[in-house]
Amino acid sequence: MSNTVIFYFQLFDLATSCRVVLCCRVAPLQKAGIVDLIKSRTDDMTLAIGDGANDVSMIQMADVGVGICGQEGRQAVMASDFAMGQFRFLKRLLLVHGHLNYQRVGYLVLYNFYRNAVFVLMLFWYILFTAFSTTSALTDWSIPTIVVGILDKDLSDKTLLKYPKLYGAGHRHESYNMYLFWIMMIDTLWQSLVLFYIPVFTYSESTMDIWSMGSLWTIAVVVLVNVHLAMDIQRWVSFTHIAIWGSIIITYACVVVLDSIPYFPNYGTIYHLAKFPTYWLSILLITVLALLPRFIFKVIRQTFWPSDIQIAREAEILRKRRSPTRSGRVTQADFLNVKEAIQNIQETSELSTHTMGKMG
Repeated sequence: MSNTVIFYFQLFDLATSCRVVLCCRVAPLQKAGIVDLIKSRTDDMTLAIGDGANDVSMIQMADVGVGICGQEGRQAVMASDFAMGQFRFLKRLLLVHGHLNYQRVGYLVLYNFYRNAVFVLMLFWYILFTAFSTTSALTDWSIPTIVVGILDKDLSDKTLLKYPKLYGAGHRHESYNMYLFWIMMIDTLWQSLVLFYIPVFTYSESTMDIWSMGSLWTIAVVVLVNVHLAMDIQRWVSFTHIAIWGSIIITYACVVVLDSIPYFPNYGTIYHLAKFPTYWLSILLITVLALLPRFIFKVIRQTFWPSDIQIAREAEILRKRRSPTRSGRVTQADFLNVKEAIQNIQETSELSTHTMGKMG
C-alpha cells in the first residue's frame, strides 16, 4: 500500500473524529479530493459551496453543489445545482427547503408504493376468486398526489430555522426507510383484503353481476386511498381540499357517465346500486375497517414515541391556538408541558444556530 493511500486513510480517520475541519492553502483538485474521500468511504451525502473558479471541481464532485454569485465571477454558479447571492442564504436552503423536500419526497414515494400495491393486490384477490379469469372488474383511476407533494408542510419556516436539530430527521431517514416500507406493505395487504372481501361477503346471497361489483370496488378504492392520504396531510389548504375531495367527486361522476352509456356492459349499474343503503354502508365499512389499524398505530406511536418533528408541531399548534378547552382555555400547564418537551431540541440546537449565524 502506497504512502499516499495510507495518508488518505489517516486523514479520513482524523477528519471524522472532529466536529469541524479547516483545510488551508488547498488547491482546487485537493478540494475535490477531500469531497471524494468522504463520498467514497461513507454513505453520507456531501454538499460543497464556493464562489470562484477554483471551487468548480469541488462543486462538481459533491452530491449537491451550491454556487455564490459574487466578485469572483459566475464560474461557480454555472457549475452548481443551486445559486445564491449571499452565503447566509445557505441556512434557509438547508433547514427549510432541504427538510421540506425530504419530507415530501419520502412520503410521496411511500404513498405511491401503497397506492399502486393496493390496486394490484385487489386485482390479485379478484383473479384468485374468479379462477384466473381474464375479465377485469375495475376502471382505471388516478389520484392527484402531486398536489400534496408540492403543498404539504409539516412545520413552518420559523420553527425549522429556530431548531436546526430538526434537520437531523433527514439524516436518520425518518420519512423513508425499510421499516416504514414494510409496515406500509403490511397495511396495504390488509386494506386490499378488506377492500375485496367486504363487498363479496355483503352481496354473497344476492344476484349482483361482476359489473355492479366492479362499480362498487372502483368507488371504494378511490375513497379509501384518498382518505388514507387525508390522514397523513400535515397542513390543509384550499388546493388540498379540492384535490382530495374533488378526486372522489370526479371519479363518481365518471362512473355515473360511463354507466349511462347503453353500449357498455355496465349500463345502469350505479343507478341500481345507489338506491340501496347496503351500497353506501359497504363503502363506509370498507373505509373504516381498512384504515382502523393504521389509525391505531399512528395514535400509539405519536402518544408514546413522539418524534422531534411532532413535538415541534404540537408547540406550533399551542402557540397559535386560542380556542377553549375542557377547562375553558389553553392553560399555562399545557404550554409548560410542551416547553419541557422541546427543551432538548432547543439545547442541542444552540450550537448549530451559533454556527449558522457565524457563517451568515
